[in-house]
Amino acid sequence: GDGDGADDAVSGAERLECAFRAAMADLIRESVEKGEYDHVLRLWDEVRDRLMRLSGSSPRERERTAQCIDCDYARELVKDRAMDSSILADMMQLASRRIGELGAAAYERETLEWGLLSAQLMRESESAGSVLAQFFQDADVLLTRIEAGIAASLLCQALTSGASKEMAS
Repeated sequence: GDGDGADDAVSGAERLECAFRAAMADLIRESVEKGEYDHVLRLWDEVRDRLMRLSGSSPRERERTAQCIDCDYARELVKDRAMDSSILADMMQLASRRIGELGAAAYERETLEWGLLSAQLMRESESAGSVLAQFFQDADVLLTRIEAGIAASLLCQALTSGASKEMAS
């Protein structure tokens, strides 16, 4: 650029992230084509774990999340060689619905539409791995957005609480 190292660092980080996402997509695509779902199941575990954290401590909310992404059932299907695009599409749709419910109300409809479209693509596509890779990338972006929103809210509460204590003393 213009000698500003920060711009070079940002573009380098962006290139690295793009390369990482492309490699991840290739890994998902190749493993699904071979009928190997170990990596995909690990990604489902991660999505479920992040949603569980967002579900808070309410047993009811945690149960709803656990029902949306049933990783044990998915493992059984993989073990029995019964995993297919239709089941993956159902999982994608249920997960996206839960992401929408736990995220900001402003994004809920957009998230539900994304989930329906992803599931439809999964059912119709010749390349389940490509659709799944895109789904996991999109889910990561949405979950990160929700997590950042919650973190910002908690930070504001902490700062407000700290400021009121300062004023009281």
